[in-house]
Amino acid sequence: MIIRLIGGTPMLGQTDTTWRGAFEEVDAYDLDDDAARARILSADALVIGGGVDHLLLGRHREALTGFVRAGGRVLVNGQVVKPFIDGLAVWRELEFRGAQDVRPHPVSPHPVWAGIDYRDLHYRTGVPGTHSYERLEEIGVAGFYGRGYHLDLPENATVVTGIGQYRLPLDYSYTLGNGAVLVHGGNDLESFSDDQYSTRVLGPNLVQWLEGGVQDTVELKPAVPAVPAAAAGTRPPGAARAAGQAAPRIGLLHCGTFPPLRTLADPALAPYRLESVYLPDADPAVLADLDVVIVSDRLHQGQLARFVPAILAALQDPAKTVIVLGENKVEQWLPGVGYSFRPTVFWMWRTGEDNGTRLRLPEDPMWEFLTRWSVSWHHHGLLHPRPGARSLVVMEEDGAESGSLLYVDEVNQPARLLVTTMDPVYHHGSGFMPGASQLLYSLLRWVTATHAAVA
Repeated sequence: MIIRLIGGTPMLGQTDTTWRGAFEEVDAYDLDDDAARARILSADALVIGGGVDHLLLGRHREALTGFVRAGGRVLVNGQVVKPFIDGLAVWRELEFRGAQDVRPHPVSPHPVWAGIDYRDLHYRTGVPGTHSYERLEEIGVAGFYGRGYHLDLPENATVVTGIGQYRLPLDYSYTLGNGAVLVHGGNDLESFSDDQYSTRVLGPNLVQWLEGGVQDTVELKPAVPAVPAAAAGTRPPGAARAAGQAAPRIGLLHCGTFPPLRTLADPALAPYRLESVYLPDADPAVLADLDVVIVSDRLHQGQLARFVPAILAALQDPAKTVIVLGENKVEQWLPGVGYSFRPTVFWMWRTGEDNGTRLRLPEDPMWEFLTRWSVSWHHHGLLHPRPGARSLVVMEEDGAESGSLLYVDEVNQPARLLVTTMDPVYHHGSGFMPGASQLLYSLLRWVTATHAAVA
């Protein structure tokens, strides 16, 4: 039995009869229940999705480490911020300037990657069809497979995949007791199994390795020391000020996944003094003391539900600003808001494709803080706000507006409300998409500079 711990969104194809059917998906918060945890740890292998709460996993570090030492195998996906199994290395962001800087390269053989052409891991595109590597260089987007690296690997680690010209450690494996840990420092490894390319074998290979049917044939050896990438520039912390007024108290609601943890630790954001509101542990009453409530994108819906009454109460306070970011099912809890699904177009800047994004209300004061680049990288569906809201970014389809991608509502409740289907915290914390970081910076500048006018 292979259990895949997830952060709330099931894997596509979970119930089909292909290799995906080998995974049983379990909400990671079930680890907090004694009986459920015992069942999880009775599995033969675990897959830890990249969207799982690292603070939660950290609370169960001893149990997860014991699972491996007793002979279990674990695939760890994503960017490890706080190690939750003995031996895990912290992920480090790579300063990259082009596609070749994030190109994956084979370093040591591993059965999971057997038969894969590494060029098929380099680019992704939503353009239909099967494309040559040369064509993908024209229309594909690099960086999904990995955009960072690991140092301080355990002594017996083997680097499987390197990234960029220095082959910095991206994927690595190591033994722990009688078991083994495989780490992929990018988007979930299993999501790269694509029937149209050589990566079609990645999923079946992974299942076979997790089940113990294929043993590593490569002698584990110490990783070759890597050349570190240039350190990111930092700005000294300080108190943000707006027109001589004290900076607002800004709370970031999150569920302990790697993007908000990395965002909260970003020195470039230190002047805004973001306050962590970790939903599994926090009291919803803390929102009453905040000036700005930011509902981070991609929250676990079960954890968010406990805070919805407090968020709705914050909307009744004229001194507050509430910002709700993408993929939070707002149509289920924000009064009067509708939603229409649209597929995400993430490749348009490579193909020149028009994704339908249009900017509106050019005289609106919000455009003192927003730029075209900060709001036109991609989105996750359309919003239909209540009458009176100002839609600043919309979707145009067949010559007509079909919905809003970002709007501000200052008339339907006492508080200021900004809602968008863009997910800037996820992408900023992932070190991916500069436009997403620009949107996050812009929103923080906006609430800081205009706080005195609201208070």
